[in-house]
Amino acid sequence: MGWMQKLYDTYNQCTARIGEYDLKSGKRPLAPVCHITINAHVEVTLDEDGNIQNARPITDQNNMTTIVPATEDSASKTSGIDPHPLIDKLQYVAGDFIECGGKLPKSYQGEGEKKKNPKKIHEAYCNELREWCNSEFSHPKARAVLRYIEKGTLVKDLARFGILHLGADGKFLAKKDVKRNKDDQDIFAVPKVADQQTAVVRWRVEIDDGREMDTWRDETLWQCWQDYYRNKRKAESRAFCYVTGEEAILTNKHPKYIRKKGDSPKLISSNDDKGFTFRGRFNLAEEACLISLETSQKAHNALAWLIDRQGKVFEEQDGKKKVPGLTVLAWEASAQSEIPQPFQNSTEFVVDANAPDEESEKPMVGQDFATRLNKKMLGYKADLKESKGISIIALDALSQGRMAVTYYQEFEPEVYLENIEKWHRECVWGHYYLSKYPKTRPFAPALLEIAEVVHGKKAGAKIKHHMVSRLLACVVERRSLPRDVVDVAIRRASKRMGLHDADDRKSHGDDEYTWHKALTVACALVKKYMIENNQIPKEKENDIMALDPTNANRDYLYGRLLALADHLESKALRDEEGKQKRPTNAARMMQQFSQRPYRTWKQIHDALPPYFWRLNSKTAAWYKDQIAEVCCMFAQGEFQSDNPLTGEYLLGYYCQWQELRKFKKDKPSDEDRSEDGIEEETEEGEEDNEFEDDADIEE
Repeated sequence: MGWMQKLYDTYNQCTARIGEYDLKSGKRPLAPVCHITINAHVEVTLDEDGNIQNARPITDQNNMTTIVPATEDSASKTSGIDPHPLIDKLQYVAGDFIECGGKLPKSYQGEGEKKKNPKKIHEAYCNELREWCNSEFSHPKARAVLRYIEKGTLVKDLARFGILHLGADGKFLAKKDVKRNKDDQDIFAVPKVADQQTAVVRWRVEIDDGREMDTWRDETLWQCWQDYYRNKRKAESRAFCYVTGEEAILTNKHPKYIRKKGDSPKLISSNDDKGFTFRGRFNLAEEACLISLETSQKAHNALAWLIDRQGKVFEEQDGKKKVPGLTVLAWEASAQSEIPQPFQNSTEFVVDANAPDEESEKPMVGQDFATRLNKKMLGYKADLKESKGISIIALDALSQGRMAVTYYQEFEPEVYLENIEKWHRECVWGHYYLSKYPKTRPFAPALLEIAEVVHGKKAGAKIKHHMVSRLLACVVERRSLPRDVVDVAIRRASKRMGLHDADDRKSHGDDEYTWHKALTVACALVKKYMIENNQIPKEKENDIMALDPTNANRDYLYGRLLALADHLESKALRDEEGKQKRPTNAARMMQQFSQRPYRTWKQIHDALPPYFWRLNSKTAAWYKDQIAEVCCMFAQGEFQSDNPLTGEYLLGYYCQWQELRKFKKDKPSDEDRSEDGIEEETEEGEEDNEFEDDADIEE
């Protein structure tokens, strides 16, 4: 129960932030005990005597979030008749819902009493609200709502205000049968509402008592409901709570809506006493786990609040809609300090969002990245100096009923930040696949981006999320990168002609966008793996992204040869055919080259003469010299070896190509040309966005 204890403590340290709404983002506030948050669609204004004054649809999606008083049953319900006592769906709060042709959900349609008395849902709502209003913990706003509800005219009143649509017979109309203008302020102007019968109604009561008129913001109303519900439960037996270690009122019904509003799976559930829940280990659910009502409410409310603020919910495709999937969250014990999340790429916390536009858009180079990362980590360490710890939790669900904690770990702040910094330093590489940053920027890729490279963008969400879970421990615990992950990334980057993605080509205007991303992510993983296995000297870790002309490793040299041949042919094709693109021999044979480099290099090299002839003699001679120079660096017998290449050949390929990209074509009027046919290097940060096209050698 470590994670629940930590969430319970976090809630207790953040009580001052209960009910804080953020209308800019629409994120869920920290809900009070015995309350949950849902999305409301219609706002009804009443006076103190329960007379309707106004009604409006809630068209601003960020203003829909509503704090709702709830019972244990209503907060955890999946079916059955368990209304929220104040704010709920139209079928609960409207006495004329059935009269106006409203249809109950299938879960409420059945035999016996339900079928004989379809108004039982509304009666249950009225009884719950009436019982609260008749108690010593009543509240004037709740009494005003009850007075209005007892009139049973809500649907007709909303139709009178033009929010709901009824036909000539007084029955609900389907959306397709409603004639409306685009700018009409009705229920169908509310985002994601296709059926007016499913609308959620919240109340605003105009009472001149100096209090908040919105019932979902009124702290006095929250307190009245809490006092009423605790008093209602106080007669029940108390027992030992496994989380707090104190005697308290227990619960076996725990909240849902954890990852997102409307999310059904629960972390703790014991309602399946005839199925597989107990498996013969216990006779009763209470024998397995005893948790108090208040502890469960605080822990679940804190978790939902933290996920909305700083967690990451990876979505999955379920038919035509997206549903929450793997969820990862790291938080500081007091929830007051910002911390780097393990699923982020480096730019998400290294680039300062408050920096001037020209500064934030300036391309980072390797040294600049290291400086910014170090500065940011020092800032985090200063902020977390008094912190009691950092916790990381991962949640996932295989069904719409049960959710599991797939990963949980606690760290001292210094250890956590050191581990995060180590990952981002060692896994950094030059990328430019982020549309927000068109220039090449060094950063460590996000975990989901690595998963998409390893498994392919079109792979199932479950597969990619499993990969994220595996890599999570590598980031936060300094575990070694799995060898199979690195190997698959190398193979996919080598399969250049098989990675063209039509969707990416349409979005980015680049036939090889997918391969470029696969290449740079694979290079980042190879670099990280080599550092972990002491294959890169400590003093060279920061220089590995630049070409090393002294590196005589066979794989690295073969990668350089492939880049030279690829660049030579692509340049000749551009000069001959303008901007027309077609794969070079080196590109087409890259996968084969990685498996049989010597034999494949002979084929590539034998096909180069026609391209030499197309180039300026000085340029052709320069390419020949470069190829010869690299060939001479092989140790005796290594060049003729046809053993498969390791991932280091990708580093040689990338670094050699980036070196070639530093040069630009001379203008015809230039007189000061270098002796070897190469123009001066461009300044850092001025390289072209394209990986290949404008990196030319002087003619």
